[in-house]
Amino acid sequence: MTLANPWFLAALLGVVLVFHLDLVVALLNLAQFGKPLPGVMRRLYDDERLERCREYHLQSTKVDLLRESVALAALLVFWLAGGFAWLQAWTGSLGWNPVASGTLAVALITLAGMILGLPFAAWQTFGVEAEFGFNRTTPATFVKDEFKTLLLLALLGLPLLALIIWLFETVAYAALAAWAAVALFTLVMTWVSPRFILPLFLRFDPLPDGELRDSILALARRLEFPVADVSVVDGSRRSTKANAFFAGFGRAKRIALYDTLVESHTQDELLAVLAHEIGHNKRGHVIRHLVLSLAESAVMFALLHFALRSPGFFAAFGLTGTPAGLGLAVFPILYKPLSLLLTLPAMRMSRRHEYEADAFARAAMGSPAPLAAALEKLSTDHLSHPAPHPLAIRLHHSHPPLAQRLAALTEKAA
Repeated sequence: MTLANPWFLAALLGVVLVFHLDLVVALLNLAQFGKPLPGVMRRLYDDERLERCREYHLQSTKVDLLRESVALAALLVFWLAGGFAWLQAWTGSLGWNPVASGTLAVALITLAGMILGLPFAAWQTFGVEAEFGFNRTTPATFVKDEFKTLLLLALLGLPLLALIIWLFETVAYAALAAWAAVALFTLVMTWVSPRFILPLFLRFDPLPDGELRDSILALARRLEFPVADVSVVDGSRRSTKANAFFAGFGRAKRIALYDTLVESHTQDELLAVLAHEIGHNKRGHVIRHLVLSLAESAVMFALLHFALRSPGFFAAFGLTGTPAGLGLAVFPILYKPLSLLLTLPAMRMSRRHEYEADAFARAAMGSPAPLAAALEKLSTDHLSHPAPHPLAIRLHHSHPPLAQRLAALTEKAA
């Protein structure tokens, strides 16, 4: 581990620079509260709400920055003190085959990261979210959710991880085969998740017969959007924040409405939100994002191919030889800055797609008013940042700022 090793230098500078970039973006975003709001946002955020919003983002940013600081410090201490070399020696002493020992190494590092982040997740949930009236998660539910997440990672993630390690240990075109395996896994999980995984965390009840259900199904028929069922999700058990989503393929699409959304929005607002989501499907946004995601993973596996065949890459982390499992364990350190760059096109495309889905919803409802009202209510109820910094938008926002969305809705309707 020396500065003469380009892999070491790239990885070290990458994680440090990404941390400082996130710090700068967070501070710039907080500084935005000291600037005048756009006209429409001044109507939505009076002085009292704006100050409450500023305090909420200040507290959340403190938690995020402290979590990232602790994670970076722990990584650097473990890395520079020879922790990865120790892990290689310890897993090697077990006498297991390379696939098993590599899987164990990655699992231990992943578990350590989860344990390290657990206090901050609890702080955000029971501290910040509770202080501002959002949290309804009980400690028992919090613990159960964490345990279920860990169990799912073990049941689903470990076999996939072992397969990838085996491919890189034995197959000539391992990167291509591993990418194909991950792509297939992603597609399968798109079908499996809403049916078997989400119900482990949320209760899905059929939307009762009545005017709302009839209106939703009528909207779906009018927009030629096949729907298998409409469910209400008990999101209020965990948070007051509202949400809605679609899941499934073909004629098996399922609409899920959080109970908090149903309780806090009018029927026209709910229909506008659903029309927006239908717009994403009708305009092919879901497929485009999936294709882009697979393309990004292809780039990742291409870089992984070169890294795992370079002794210098392993030496940068104090490792000897070219053990694929440990290589997978440390590769995210090197890949982090590149991952940030690769997400920029996806973020930009996502923001463009939001405008297109808004326009679809406006046309479906015959007016921009229902969607505009829903967006305003969601933003203010969630204490969303009223005017995020442009750099924060480019790096981290999959949705455009509310002021820009409202302007696009009303201008195109005029």
